[in-house]
Amino acid sequence: MKAHLIAGLFVLAAPVLAQEDMVIDQTKLYVSDPAACQALEKQGVDAWMDMDFLSLSFTSGIQSMEFHCNFYDIKSRPNTPLLFVDAVCEMPGDLYPDMMAIAPNGEDSIRVVSSSDTILALANSDAPPSDYPAGTTIYHRCDNLSEIPVD
Repeated sequence: MKAHLIAGLFVLAAPVLAQEDMVIDQTKLYVSDPAACQALEKQGVDAWMDMDFLSLSFTSGIQSMEFHCNFYDIKSRPNTPLLFVDAVCEMPGDLYPDMMAIAPNGEDSIRVVSSSDTILALANSDAPPSDYPAGTTIYHRCDNLSEIPVD
């Protein structure tokens, strides 16, 4: 009986252990639209003229055409793939602090939850339903890029 209980607990814990094995590659560029990887490779910063997406790098923060978040502090803890980020974000006429939680979302994507985006999304009761909680953005790793090419 004891062996069955231990085996059952191990089966329940296996998905948690598997996720802890995932590591976020902080040397790569991530984008909110997977098609943006090729667009950035071919067009560089001009890709934002044709597509609406966000990019994230751990050295440059989050960027889009008229939006930018600088990462000031990235914290991690042993035995967990989760990251905690302090940031300052800007858009035309606005500047605000933000805190973000970043977690693996599979082999080649990460989930970024912004405290500011969460508050704004929850305040907007007309928001459409989503697969992820309010304030969450999924970023896909660009295996072909480690930074945005600038010509």
